Amino acid sequence: MKKAVLIFNPSSGRNRERRAEKIARCAEIFRAAGVQAELRVTTGAGSAIEQARHAADSGADTVIACGGDGTVNECLNGIMQAGSPAALGVIPLGSGNLLATDLRLPLGTEAAARVLLSCKTLTLKPGLIRCQENGKETERYFIVAAGVGADADLMYRTGADVKKRLGMYAYFAEMARMIVRPRLPMFQTEWLDENGERRAASVSLVMALRTRRFPRLMRFVNVGSALNRNDYRLLLFRTDKIRHFLNYFTSAITGCNWKVDAVELAWTTWFRCTALESRDPKEIHTEIDGELLGTLPVEVSVAERTFELLIPDQT
Repeated sequence: MKKAVLIFNPSSGRNRERRAEKIARCAEIFRAAGVQAELRVTTGAGSAIEQARHAADSGADTVIACGGDGTVNECLNGIMQAGSPAALGVIPLGSGNLLATDLRLPLGTEAAARVLLSCKTLTLKPGLIRCQENGKETERYFIVAAGVGADADLMYRTGADVKKRLGMYAYFAEMARMIVRPRLPMFQTEWLDENGERRAASVSLVMALRTRRFPRLMRFVNVGSALNRNDYRLLLFRTDKIRHFLNYFTSAITGCNWKVDAVELAWTTWFRCTALESRDPKEIHTEIDGELLGTLPVEVSVAERTFELLIPDQT
């Protein structure tokens, strides 16, 4: 690492002024180690994409996303759009830090900065999703996860102000309210299994996971996924009943991992989701790395292009 640009999301987490001071100290840590470090503050949703692209094209060998998984995702997309390569590093902030948890990065900003100085790089193929956004097809890269259906609907129904106040627990509050809903909306999905066979099912939720470790209440979840596999652990909820959704969620967060017949696990590198004839495709939402993206139809694959991710030696 010789030249690094730290892209800081001032909206991630709480105590905005204190966070800004911490990120400024992180930049000083890099400079004290001989790294040319610059700090860039995001200006709104999506701005980190252009900032990361510009950083890579301007000669930075490392782009460091300072924020939650959404900020990391935007920096990844900027790097993938750039004409020059740059490694991606993470200093965790915000309500969602799945990637930082999986990499076993310290949640303290300055401690994470010091760890990044001795990190190695892992070459990965990012996930690639195509979906509808405001009536047009959009394409985005992702690292941690992509979800279609119930989990994205959960995010859609969770207000931004509540999320800012409660963080990840805002989603659990909304999940409790889901109990009164009679049914989850269904849609069609097809995927290639690990033997290359095409399969199909009607589902209410598809999740494509790449991380092995999860934070906080999700710390006991273990579905076998791993970043370095360059494929997805696919969770398919072949039911519209809320009780099956809650049953599986309880099984996962307690670490008991009892079998839920309505939930299927699979390995895949590609899947597609489309609306049933009786459904409006705009009713089914999708998310990547914990951020809402668009609606059906959705196609998810593993990109052919690679990027470099900074990871601690013990990961």
